[in-house]
Amino acid sequence: MESPIQTAPEQSNTTRNIVIGVGVVFLLMCCCAIIAVAALTIMGPVIGRTFSSINNSLDNPTIPDFPTLSPSDFPTLDPDATLPGGASNPIPQGGRGNEIERASAWSYVILQAAFDSCTLSNPKADDMSISVKEEPNSDGVWVEEWTVNCDGGDKKVYTVTFTPDSNGSTDVSVK
Repeated sequence: MESPIQTAPEQSNTTRNIVIGVGVVFLLMCCCAIIAVAALTIMGPVIGRTFSSINNSLDNPTIPDFPTLSPSDFPTLDPDATLPGGASNPIPQGGRGNEIERASAWSYVILQAAFDSCTLSNPKADDMSISVKEEPNSDGVWVEEWTVNCDGGDKKVYTVTFTPDSNGSTDVSVK
C-alpha cells in the first residue's frame, strides 16, 4: 500500500502580512532617523551660530545714537501764509463747535461728499458755510447744516450732529 503524502500545513497569510508590514514600518523609521541625523549634522552649526548671535545681542545690547535736534532743525511757518490752493483757513469757520470738533466734522463731510458724487478737486474750508440748525438740548447735542460747494457749481447740504460724551470729547455724525 502506498502511504499517503502529507502536505505541509499552510501558513497563514495574515501572519506573513503582519511580518511584512512590521518590516516595512521598521525600514521607514530607520530611513527617517537617518534623514533626521543628517539634517541635524548639517544644520546644527548654523542653528548654533544663530542662537549664539541672539544671546550675544541680548547680553550686550547696542543703543543707537540719536541725533540732537535744535529748534532751527524744524521749519518755521508764516502765520499769515495761505494754504496750497489759496485757502486761508484749513478748517471751516462758524457753527458752535470748537476747532477740533469742526476739523473732525470737516473730514467726515469731505468723505460723505465723495460718496455722494460731489467732486471736490480742491476742497477749501473757505468755500463752505455752516449754520446752526438746532441749539444744544439737555444732553448737549446740537445739529448744524454744512453747505459744500462741489466742482461744477453744485451745492450739497449735510446735517452734522455733535454729541458730547462722558469723557469730554464729542462724537460727530454726518448725514
